[in-house]
Amino acid sequence: MTNLLKNSWQACRFRTVLHWAAAILLLLLMLLPSNLMSFSMPQEGVMLNFWWVISLSASKYGLAWVGLMMALLVQPEWKKVLASLLPILLVIGIAAWMNEHVLKPAVAEPRPNIEYLADRANGAVLEQGARAFYELSDKATRSAHLARRLNGSMGLQMPPLLREHWIEETGYSFPSGHAIAATTLSAWFMFLVICTGKRRWLLPLFWGWTVAVCYSRIILGVHRPEDVLAGALEGVLLAALAILLLTKGIKHVFEMKKS
Repeated sequence: MTNLLKNSWQACRFRTVLHWAAAILLLLLMLLPSNLMSFSMPQEGVMLNFWWVISLSASKYGLAWVGLMMALLVQPEWKKVLASLLPILLVIGIAAWMNEHVLKPAVAEPRPNIEYLADRANGAVLEQGARAFYELSDKATRSAHLARRLNGSMGLQMPPLLREHWIEETGYSFPSGHAIAATTLSAWFMFLVICTGKRRWLLPLFWGWTVAVCYSRIILGVHRPEDVLAGALEGVLLAALAILLLTKGIKHVFEMKKS
């Protein structure tokens, strides 16, 4: 890991860092149109399945696999794969825990799908209201309660896949953990691609996947545009912090060993 990160840092110059910043700026600009989006109940079919799979790819179940594929594309040698992937997954894991257990509860913003289900215009599946729903003790309790309410509701028609997704997504909304994870992972591997100067054709793939993940969260009704935008900004900051800690810090360690 140290050799890979040391070499990545030495390959970087001021202009390269500017190129990385430009790539990140372009990524964030691609997310701005999300402000024009609003939720409407999707129809069951191929597109719903597509957005669900994209969303799943940035969850705790899919992120490690996506990261592994990115690492293999960027550094197709197993030692380099592990060196480039494990540190950033550790950073994302710590950030995910902080987001879920500290930041989200502090903001305490209900998810849009929960507010949708509490709205009388949509049948008031959660007739006690969104705020009362979040007074239930934890996510597991809220999910079980929501499952009972949805199974007993005859007025709300929704695709079964979306129903199950909403039952799972009963945490708070702001910011989007999926957006944080996807942006952090992509920004990190963008850095490695730009620093090495190789395989720059991967950049559009990283942009496309990250943007698709962020948009999927809005389309599936579990986040608002501001949730994913804030999550993407947080992901960029986390990636920048990881770059400083895992490259510049190691560079100084090597300099100290030489002296």
